[in-house]
Amino acid sequence: MADKQMKLKFNEEVSSLKKKIEEVRRKIGVLESETGGAEVHVSRLSMASLYVDLVSIYCAMTDLSLNLLGFKNESYLDTGRKSIYHALIMLEKMVTNSVDMSLTENSEILEELASFSDADKLKLIRKIGYTISLLEDKYGSNSKWKWSFVELEGRYAVVSKNLFDFRNYQEKNDPREEGFDERNDYLFLVKELLDKASRRYREKYELTTHSMEDMKKAIEYLRALKRIHILFRENSDVQSVSKRIELWSHKLEADMKAHEKQMKMKKRSSLQKFSQTQSGK
Repeated sequence: MADKQMKLKFNEEVSSLKKKIEEVRRKIGVLESETGGAEVHVSRLSMASLYVDLVSIYCAMTDLSLNLLGFKNESYLDTGRKSIYHALIMLEKMVTNSVDMSLTENSEILEELASFSDADKLKLIRKIGYTISLLEDKYGSNSKWKWSFVELEGRYAVVSKNLFDFRNYQEKNDPREEGFDERNDYLFLVKELLDKASRRYREKYELTTHSMEDMKKAIEYLRALKRIHILFRENSDVQSVSKRIELWSHKLEADMKAHEKQMKMKKRSSLQKFSQTQSGK
């Protein structure tokens, strides 16, 4: 009887959450139909925010499954993970997913976002970051998706940087200017995210993939961080990041040489075995 009551309660509460999902998707559909003209970028920001809202709902559905039915329904989390990717794609369509673009290349696009204040952008970026952390926590440390969050966090760091208006920051870097605190908080967050992304890719390289591409990405994020420090003449930080880039680059070069040597040895060994096989016929 208790199990039946739990199932009934689960179905009732999940039904309510599904209605919320339908409402959010309806709003997204309306915005998609209106994406044209000068407001296209603002609409995409709004859609990104709505996709993030979906993730929180799917996480709540997972909690209901665990608390009322006694098992974690990861299909809800998988759908939530797709939603966070949709949110990032919306932002990438606006400001690109390029790590190494110049810090003022997006100026034109960012000017079109004048109605979306620095405080609004910071709120959205924080919201995305919180939701990614929430989703990762719900999956757990032993999830098969554990290392996929490195790429997710990397893309999040890039759009956060590319959405930040560095030119506007320089022009309004005065405590008397509206939004001064939010711009400083946002800039601090961008630096923090790039640093974290670089460390996470380095960790992934060392502990799992040993893929040169992961190590290259780790260095690429450091170079993006260095450009910001150079722009604001943060000399001690420039030196610190430069040192890490140098050390990591030497590490990558040494690993690549070791890998090439290993491959040559394997090839030589294979040729020797083939030769021995042929001579024995």
